[in-house]
Amino acid sequence: MGVYLDFAKAHWILSLAFIIVTALLLGNEILIKMRGLAKIGAQALVALVNKEQAQVLDLRPSSEFKNGHIAGAEHLDQADLQVKLPKLISDKAKPIILVCAQGQKSLAAAQAVQKLGYQRVYYLAQGMLGWRQENLPVVK
Repeated sequence: MGVYLDFAKAHWILSLAFIIVTALLLGNEILIKMRGLAKIGAQALVALVNKEQAQVLDLRPSSEFKNGHIAGAEHLDQADLQVKLPKLISDKAKPIILVCAQGQKSLAAAQAVQKLGYQRVYYLAQGMLGWRQENLPVVK
């Protein structure tokens, strides 16, 4: 323990930066949980689709979608999300899973979808990158 304190004293700026970054990351995770958004992994996505017929919405550009996407996923441009989603999915209790390339854009989109009144909104952790890293199938 003394070694850590000595390091913190000798490198106080680095230690302070570490504490601030850690607090920001934890704060972000708490905000996500408070907003009711759920980050799910690839296996949980498969389970939701199989058990509850969750709708997967792929928010990547159409060229990326055409190069490979999750089976059954619908392509939807993020810019058109608020206009086209109510036409695509009228049942606001149906589970919706948003997918992007790495999981960042789908988080922001999940917040917008939730504001439209959809109750069960999820986003895929690590997006299609994580899906492919787990060697799960894609269709073209």
